[in-house]
Amino acid sequence: MKEDFFELDSVYNDIFYLTKGHEQCVSNHSFGPAIREYFILHIILAGKGQLEVGDNQFHLHEGQFFILYPNTTSYYKADAAEPWEYGWIGFDGRTVEKLFEQMGLNELFPVGDVQDFANSKELLLTILAADPFDFNSRIKLQGYFYLLLANLSKKDEYGIQKIGNVNKQVDYTQQVIRYIKENYWDVDFRVAHIADQLSLNDSYLTSIFKKITHRTPKEYLLDYRIQKSREYLEATDLSIAEVAYAVGYKNSVSFTRIFKKKMLMTPREYSNDKKQ
Repeated sequence: MKEDFFELDSVYNDIFYLTKGHEQCVSNHSFGPAIREYFILHIILAGKGQLEVGDNQFHLHEGQFFILYPNTTSYYKADAAEPWEYGWIGFDGRTVEKLFEQMGLNELFPVGDVQDFANSKELLLTILAADPFDFNSRIKLQGYFYLLLANLSKKDEYGIQKIGNVNKQVDYTQQVIRYIKENYWDVDFRVAHIADQLSLNDSYLTSIFKKITHRTPKEYLLDYRIQKSREYLEATDLSIAEVAYAVGYKNSVSFTRIFKKKMLMTPREYSNDKKQ
């Protein structure tokens, strides 16, 4: 597997390429359960396989795609008889999630069909062959990636074979994730507020959330705040105190303690390292 890697780009912020690769899997080859730090688009070039996200399982084949969301546990496996071949692109950006929401995609239903598969395959192979370290090539790569994203279809317009039903527990989990992402910045925000909003017992909500995501809502909130703080530290000149407040901490002392425990370095060390 060949892979390139990029740090956050000062030119591209809304949606930007990070890494890419290609896999010709052997029979029953699997990956996970695992959690990624950024989005990864997989386009299936041949064969079949299975994706599991939360309680949802999907059988996928040539001409379809799946997206791994950051901070979401996923597992995928190649078919025994016809193992899949896919190209993948890692990316991130401040508008990615909003774009996918408008396309009808989310972290628990991140699958669909690729429109104009022959052209999309050509675009993907061009991206995989591009030199990401050359500036002019990088501009072209960014453009090709946008064109490729435009060929991803909404999930509700095409037939995706889904195993297992989206049940009420999954719906509650999605609501918790959405609520955390909308309120993580509030220094007075508490996970117990979510249970109140959903009129559910806090222990029950915690148990179903952990069943699906393998984390408690409190752990998810902490991870999401750390993720957002890293974005601020990498892309802005805000002080540590300002970053702490922006992600829901009343003071920089508690933020620094939690950040260091998670990242094994202080926020200032992290910021200096990323901006060197």
